[in-house]
Amino acid sequence: MSESGYRVRLTVEVVLSADPIEGVLRHPHGAGKPFAGWVALIRALELALDTERAHSASSPPG
Repeated sequence: MSESGYRVRLTVEVVLSADPIEGVLRHPHGAGKPFAGWVALIRALELALDTERAHSASSPPG
């Protein structure tokens, strides 16, 4: 992992009784992304990271 890279904190809320996995992935600059299943969780991560990268690119440094 690059030490110079931008980092973001993501929060995953999981429904304990759900099978398959189900919940909401939350991040600082966008709406929560609901998911149901492992593939959907990975997709929610990809979308959240895309949103954060776009936000980082459009924000002034500092």
